Amino acid sequence: MAYLDIDDEPTPLPTPEEAAAEVADWKRRVDELYDEVISWLPKGSGYEIDRSRLLSRHESMLKILNLPGYEIPLLQIRRNGKQVLLFQPDGRWVLFTRGRVNIIVGKARFGDRILAKAADADESDPDWKYRTNGNWKIDIDPWNKEKFLELLKEGEVLSSLGDEQ
Repeated sequence: MAYLDIDDEPTPLPTPEEAAAEVADWKRRVDELYDEVISWLPKGSGYEIDRSRLLSRHESMLKILNLPGYEIPLLQIRRNGKQVLLFQPDGRWVLFTRGRVNIIVGKARFGDRILAKAADADESDPDWKYRTNGNWKIDIDPWNKEKFLELLKEGEVLSSLGDEQ
């Protein structure tokens, strides 16, 4: 259970202009993440990339400020017509972060792979952190090419399950 010290000053809400700027920055950071991920794909290995699907988001912060929602692209990586990885932005205002992206590995693994920016991260700390949620433990690792290639390999295995039948 979390407790709030009575002497703590609550963080003020952003102005509508600040919130709109945060959404623009969030979309830019997700786009940069996708560019980086695509650059890490092994060349000539037959992966198909799809950034055309848009996800509508209307986060609570935007509702509070009477601002419209926004659309943000998904990144789907397929091979031989099968989904290997899907990057799905969860939102800019996710508790304890400056944005979170869920990673679906293979066919149907959902919610257990997360990329997040630390809540206190700024432009001088552009790194994403990789987390897995277990039943009793949360592991946090830096997000890098090696971690991505591990997930890609796992996604290949999971996307092919059931093909032998």
